[in-house]
Amino acid sequence: MPVVVNLRGVPTAQANEPAGHGRAAAFRWSLLASLPALLLLAWQSTFVWPFFSDDAFISLRYSQRLLAGDGLSWTDGERVEGYSNLLWVLLTAGLGGLGLDLVTAARALGAAATTVALFALAHALRPHTLATAAKAALAPLLAASTQVVLGWTLAGLEGPLVLCCLSLGFAALLHRFATSPDVASWPRRWLGAASVPFALLCLTRPDGPLWVATTALGLGLASAAGGRTGRGVRAATFAALPALATLGQLAFRLAWHGDVVPNTAHVKAELDPQAWPAGLAYVGHAVVVHAGLVVPATLAWGWLLLRGSTRPLALLLGLPVLAWLSYLVAIGGDHFPCRRLLHGAVAPLALLTAALLQGTGWWRWLVALLLLGGAGWNVQLARDDAQSHELRAETWEWTGRAVGTALHAAFGRERPLLAVDAAGALPYYSQLPALDLLGLCDRTIATTPLPSWFATMVPGTPKPPGHLRGNGRYVMDRGPDLCLFGPPPGRPLPVFVSGAEFEDDPRFLHGYRLVQVDLGVCEVLPGRRETITVPLWVKLDGRAGVQRDAERIHVPGWLFGSFTLRVPIVGRYQPPPTDPEMAAARAQHLGELVAWLGQTPAAAVPDARGLWRGRLGQPRSGLRLSLPAGTWRARAEPANAGVQIVCTTATAHGTDDGFQLAATGEHELVVQVPDGVALPVWIDRVVLERQPR
Repeated sequence: MPVVVNLRGVPTAQANEPAGHGRAAAFRWSLLASLPALLLLAWQSTFVWPFFSDDAFISLRYSQRLLAGDGLSWTDGERVEGYSNLLWVLLTAGLGGLGLDLVTAARALGAAATTVALFALAHALRPHTLATAAKAALAPLLAASTQVVLGWTLAGLEGPLVLCCLSLGFAALLHRFATSPDVASWPRRWLGAASVPFALLCLTRPDGPLWVATTALGLGLASAAGGRTGRGVRAATFAALPALATLGQLAFRLAWHGDVVPNTAHVKAELDPQAWPAGLAYVGHAVVVHAGLVVPATLAWGWLLLRGSTRPLALLLGLPVLAWLSYLVAIGGDHFPCRRLLHGAVAPLALLTAALLQGTGWWRWLVALLLLGGAGWNVQLARDDAQSHELRAETWEWTGRAVGTALHAAFGRERPLLAVDAAGALPYYSQLPALDLLGLCDRTIATTPLPSWFATMVPGTPKPPGHLRGNGRYVMDRGPDLCLFGPPPGRPLPVFVSGAEFEDDPRFLHGYRLVQVDLGVCEVLPGRRETITVPLWVKLDGRAGVQRDAERIHVPGWLFGSFTLRVPIVGRYQPPPTDPEMAAARAQHLGELVAWLGQTPAAAVPDARGLWRGRLGQPRSGLRLSLPAGTWRARAEPANAGVQIVCTTATAHGTDDGFQLAATGEHELVVQVPDGVALPVWIDRVVLERQPR
């Protein structure tokens, strides 16, 4: 017959149990107890719909390429661990292999993991009557009411799986303590089985071993609290399987990725004391927004800690939470809204409150009512908080789907290298080779020291964690064919470090042109349509730009009328120029860019096949291009009546159907539309053919 431990520490047999009580009955009662939390979860998840994190698309790209036979890789070439959720990537790929769309697979996995977590929290108390089921319903209800569950259950990242593993693991520890409060007597075989969820956690998150180590420490201290020996052996038994999982992943990481830590750790884990104030603020705000859970859990922890007989349980559930919150302070928190990294702490905090409900006594029903009020408090806090509304309003990832799909249709055969700040939806849907300008998926950028010019940045410039790495020279050495700054649909000027550093690189100034890609009205979400214009930097002589051979030069029509950056004009990360002439030149050039963006004189427009056509809206649309000396015949495709291709360079001489260049160098080509021809004109390409001498 099961026993429970009341708050006085006296094991008491559970009286008046129904004759049919058993595992199957406990399962059914636990399912009933978790039902209110599941209904709340379904209602809460609709609040931020259809939010899906851009970083989740990074994981999906690994799953996508794994299914395509490219291994665990984000792009062609270097194998970099840009994910930090191996088990999540593999499970998502498994669902994708069964034919499920990967976005749907990630959402389904998040919903399933959270469902299992809520059930585990209810099952921890092994309800067997309606009254015990009512008590058991409160821990999962508290968890489902939190902001982190509201924001991240269907967002595509691994948080729900972390919650699931820790709910299963800590629920097993709580139930074992209820039936056998002498921790030192727990069988080693059982401890090994109880560590399975923690081993899965270590495969889910690289910081999972912190939960294992602190829980093992709690086991050792709990054994010592009982005055028994062998506590080290039991802690080691518990930690053995998670350690094996961690070492196995480390061996794989070294063999496949060639690094001892995930690449994301180089970018995000600064472990700098200067980040501690931000970490304290992160944890402080998280506590406030989750007060309906944190306050009763803290009171429960203190109550259990003061009682000698329940102190081991307080150590088992409380120490890992304290260690995790300290870790969040040390790394400076997280830049994602809705306190994503608090996901794991929800399980032990909820179980701390559940521990107060074991046993009988009228005052436990009073506690239950207070916990029910805490769940309502959580719901209100979560729905009123600005970060929840931030997630609710964030739909640019779906704009990224439209842009990425357009890039795939236009350049799927040429496969140009796409450089992006937002490394999720754009690379995922474009399926093009990609370069992550923030370094999450690029080892060189990730391991580049923070730039020295941070000390002279314009005061007040934000420094979001995970967005501070960059290496402009390296990016230009790679020579990306396409560059898109900022989140989709993009921004015309650099936003982060890499772009700010290569904006004044001659290779960028002379070798790239800004093109406006007019995708028209796109259905971004069901029932929601947007007009999308993409400011895209294109490398002139790249896979997406000008194509040359010995006798011909093919120039995409949409390059004519594009914008040329003559001088760097971004001043966000660098102090304003002290030279008045330089400052005036930047200001003037910025005005020209603003005017060009407003007029949209030329654009790239996808046709029915997705290939881009040039729409030229001015009588003269120019493009400065390096051309060899010689005589060239020029024509537009398709042929437009009266449209001429001329070279306006002073040393060029016109011919009947082209021009003659006396010297090799940069020359200005102009698509010239005669009077009387309606604008805009449409040009797919301009073809230059070298004529015999």
